[in-house]
Amino acid sequence: MKSSTRNIVFATFALTSLFTLSGCFEEKAKETATAPTPVVEIAPAASAPVATAPAPKPVAKPKPVAPKAAAPAPAPKVCENCGTVVSINVIEQSGKSSGAGVVVGGAIGGLIGNQVAQSKDKELATLAGAVGGAIAGNAIEKNMKKTTVVDVAVQMEAGGETRILRHTVNPNVVIGDKVKVENDLVVTQ
Repeated sequence: MKSSTRNIVFATFALTSLFTLSGCFEEKAKETATAPTPVVEIAPAASAPVATAPAPKPVAKPKPVAPKAAAPAPAPKVCENCGTVVSINVIEQSGKSSGAGVVVGGAIGGLIGNQVAQSKDKELATLAGAVGGAIAGNAIEKNMKKTTVVDVAVQMEAGGETRILRHTVNPNVVIGDKVKVENDLVVTQ
């Protein structure tokens, strides 16, 4: 049942389209049929010679002009001090000993060694405590004076060289940042 209804609808649509199109063609045919056709009369051949117009002189064609070459685009300005951060390396440097740690550590170590040891081994314990205290005091002093430096590698725009710039304070840049080098320090742009 659905198939027959669909076929009827399709046939109706096809016929309507056909009549619509044929109506358009009939209107076009009526327009051309009603337009007057021009009448051309042919004169009888005359026995007198017919004068012909002189042939037109050839006109010189203008020569093609080659297009002017466009001025080359100005080269982009290259910043001599600009570049891109390619790596960041944080380095901890141990501090330098002034000798105060050795002296203080040796004195404290000797005192502790003397108090811990029994009476016959006091000299040996004091000496061992002083040496151990001096070594420990030196290490503690160096650890207290350690510093952290940041090495920033920058690939320069001009020339493509890579410069490594050492900072005692973190410059707060990340890999890929565009930076400028001023006074051997990295500055964000």
